Amino acid sequence: MELALRGIAIGLALAAPIGPVNIEIVRRGLRFGFLSGWLVGVGAISADTLYCLLVIAGITPLVDRAAVRMVLWVAGAAFLIFLGYSSIRAAFATGSFIDKPDSGGFVRRSYPTGLLIALLNPMGIVFWASIGGGLVASSVAQTDTTGTFAIVLGVILGLGLWVTGLSLLIHGGQRFVSDRLFRWVNLISGVVLIGFALSFAVKAVQEVGAWL
Repeated sequence: MELALRGIAIGLALAAPIGPVNIEIVRRGLRFGFLSGWLVGVGAISADTLYCLLVIAGITPLVDRAAVRMVLWVAGAAFLIFLGYSSIRAAFATGSFIDKPDSGGFVRRSYPTGLLIALLNPMGIVFWASIGGGLVASSVAQTDTTGTFAIVLGVILGLGLWVTGLSLLIHGGQRFVSDRLFRWVNLISGVVLIGFALSFAVKAVQEVGAWL
């Protein structure tokens, strides 16, 4: 039980900070409802679960290589620029957001979007390679296979609690959001996502210097 609670704490610590995943959950949740926002979160949970398992397997030293980190920063920046541009373009699109055109297509793309955001987010990788990885690795070293399973399950549960809670909160407030506010949310989200992308690009340049 203690190990599971520790895993939940790790999951919440990873999920709570404002970042690209939470921004996309809010944006899609407001536009297309609970399921779309929640699936973004589930996609991110899948990526974080993979990284958690890699920590347990002892593979995380791979990200200590400057060349690997540079590729991740560049890929993450490119994907966030795409999302940011799409969000800003949607803010200036004609028609009403409340009509929700082609919402089914966006819902189907929500899971892979969340998965890619988390997989290509170097900050999440840094978390697992440092703080989160250290906590999980130290816990695993003190337990058996059952305890390891409890930790991983706890991490997934912690992430799931945050994603579900945030998605429900956004869904509850959806009815009070006007079309104009939808547009502002998309515009601000797009600018913030591009801001994250630019910070990733700066990190990539720094990694090039370290690599050379």
